[in-house]
Amino acid sequence: MILTTKIDTSIIKKYDIRGIIGQNLKIEDGYKIGKKFAQFLGTNAKICVGYDGRVHSPQIEKKVIEGLCFSGANVIRVGLCSSPMLYFATQLTNADGGIMITASHNPAQYNGFKFYSNKIVFGEKEITTFMSIDAESSISNYTVLNCNIYTQYIEILRNADKGVGNKKKLKIAWNCSNGPTSSIIRHIQKILPNHEHIAINNTIDGSCNPDPIEQQNLNKLINTIREHQCDIGIALDGDGDRVCIVDSEGHTVPNDYLFMMFIKETLTKGDKVIVDIKSSMKISDLISRLGGIAITSATGHSIVKKIMIKENAKFAGELSGHFFFAEIGFDDGMYAAVKLINILQKYKNLGGIMSKLPKLYISPEIKIEVQEEKKFQIIDLLKKELEQKNIMFSSIDGIKIILKKGWFLLRASNTQNYITARCEGQSNEDFKKIKNLLDQYIERIKLLNKS
Repeated sequence: MILTTKIDTSIIKKYDIRGIIGQNLKIEDGYKIGKKFAQFLGTNAKICVGYDGRVHSPQIEKKVIEGLCFSGANVIRVGLCSSPMLYFATQLTNADGGIMITASHNPAQYNGFKFYSNKIVFGEKEITTFMSIDAESSISNYTVLNCNIYTQYIEILRNADKGVGNKKKLKIAWNCSNGPTSSIIRHIQKILPNHEHIAINNTIDGSCNPDPIEQQNLNKLINTIREHQCDIGIALDGDGDRVCIVDSEGHTVPNDYLFMMFIKETLTKGDKVIVDIKSSMKISDLISRLGGIAITSATGHSIVKKIMIKENAKFAGELSGHFFFAEIGFDDGMYAAVKLINILQKYKNLGGIMSKLPKLYISPEIKIEVQEEKKFQIIDLLKKELEQKNIMFSSIDGIKIILKKGWFLLRASNTQNYITARCEGQSNEDFKKIKNLLDQYIERIKLLNKS
């Protein structure tokens, strides 16, 4: 029996649908979402469906497929997979669209949906549009086929390793975050046969926290690196589209540096690169110095992807660890990791690569916990206060104030109940001054959250 309760609109985010199971997101919502999505794409649309390792994902998948079938879709069941695998499946099968059941790096009680198409980039506008469809009329003709794409996807990863002369054998630690990349890592010797691999958190467990930068998960990877004297540690998030790197000393490599590593190795004159607003200003400086064109984007998968397509960009990156490669057409943590390993073989260690890059004076991303319903209101209030003081700022994504020798940023998270902050200076002295200024705004946020 299909329940007729309405879907809680609070689960519709900037670039996906995401909520807490049993609170604002119900298993049965999968049926209604599948039904609406199929009717949005049109009669007899071919739609791939995949799901991550969360406990409730298989139940939601069943409901999604029921909804798709109600609307006459031709369903391709990809099964348990990473988000990049689902994206790849839609390309491989020439599908009209895809639904990935996942809440990415959110805690275990969350779940949600990412939407993909080779023709449409699904952001808040597109999701809201198809979710408003009154999908009641039934179309009886539908098909459901199972599709195993592991062999083809592994070949994509293997081809990312272009090879360099005098290959250096590396010892690599992998943290799969108990997510779908656990099923891929068992094939790692086929992908990177010339290295030694040590995998942790490499069994599917939907009850675990799949955020690779959560301190407990990060500590486990660091301990593994130190115990086995690994050259590099690689952590992947709950659905495999995001990567975090740890060096041989157990230090987390800021994604600003990782971004610059990819740029330095791949950029050719005239290439366009999409840089999210949270990233270091020195990334854009490097792109310009190498003859490329840097284009600033708001943070968010669908936002970055839309601009990348519009500008025909070669590469894009986000501070969160999403890296988009034009040759595959989507962001993929495993693909980025293989690319980095290929680069690392040319150098003694990660430190050797970073020493050739601009020195950064930049804060980590600072999370200020606020009430969910207040996070955007607080940003709007701060904007009004700045306008009243005639202080100039960029509103591409939140508030970014560009100063003579640096910047600071305040923006509401699209996926969690935080306002995030970051700042950067040209020198350490500049950074300290800007950080003191940012701290004043952080205190203001805390006061507004209490009011």
